[in-house]
Amino acid sequence: MKTGFISYPVPARNRSIARQSLLYRRQNRDVAAQGEALPRIVASIEAWLAPRFQPGAVLGAYWAMRGEPVLQAACAQWHEQGWTIALPRVVARDAPLAFGRWTPWIAMRAGAFGVMEPDPFEALAPDLLLVPCVGFDARGYRLGYGGGFYDRTLAQRALPVLGIAYEQDQIDGFEPEPHDRPLDAVATEAGLHEWTAPGRG
Repeated sequence: MKTGFISYPVPARNRSIARQSLLYRRQNRDVAAQGEALPRIVASIEAWLAPRFQPGAVLGAYWAMRGEPVLQAACAQWHEQGWTIALPRVVARDAPLAFGRWTPWIAMRAGAFGVMEPDPFEALAPDLLLVPCVGFDARGYRLGYGGGFYDRTLAQRALPVLGIAYEQDQIDGFEPEPHDRPLDAVATEAGLHEWTAPGRG
């Protein structure tokens, strides 16, 4: 039976178990509650984007999968507002992500790991990134799927990064590894979680 949102943080000392728990929650979310959360998540994203907008700026977004907040309609609106939208492509297992231009009318095809990517793929370099989170903690550290693609991408180039999550995706007891870079903020249906620290933003 599908359940609604659960608010308590998942213990994250064991990343694998935390990841499995959070993905199980995601699969069992109430569809109506998830739908109600999406406009508030988009509003949180837009609050973060607004002061950073420059005409033609390249916004690296994502094509939702595995229960992630669905941003396709929002990306179409942002495109109309003047953002250049780029979506990720998995180039190789141990490589950073590449990003390609997306428009509301472009064709999409399934790439590596089932990630949908623009076709044709016109490579662009993002100025900002929206990154889906399996989980996040109170300091802004992100728990992902474990492939390390965003870690390698962020190590290659310092960018403002906004995590995208549901409020119930919070984790507790997360021990960052040397390669982990804290997010600048996380957008959820409850608003923006923002942090101020040297080297962020």
